[in-house]
Amino acid sequence: MRSVVGFLSLMAIGLVLAVIIALAAAGISSNWSGLEARASGGFRLDYPSLLLGLVLGLVIATLARLSWAEMPRRLAMWLMVNERNFYRLGMSAVFLGVLLFY
Repeated sequence: MRSVVGFLSLMAIGLVLAVIIALAAAGISSNWSGLEARASGGFRLDYPSLLLGLVLGLVIATLARLSWAEMPRRLAMWLMVNERNFYRLGMSAVFLGVLLFY
């Protein structure tokens, strides 16, 4: 829960800072976003692109904190721990195939 709240707070801070920068760059006017801005060629903040950039930045920062040298060992351990589950999944696929194709 704490990580979700931290993520959402970082997103909120990023959006607030982006809006402040956009307002400072364009100046406060009545047509700084919306249909009037598109028609008159004024400044328009693209929120989906901004949100995507913020999310990708946070994902890259999170991935940078992982220990990539340890990943192969962790993957091998996970595969060994879940060996029985893979066997069960394979057997269920075989039985389902027999039921469907017989």
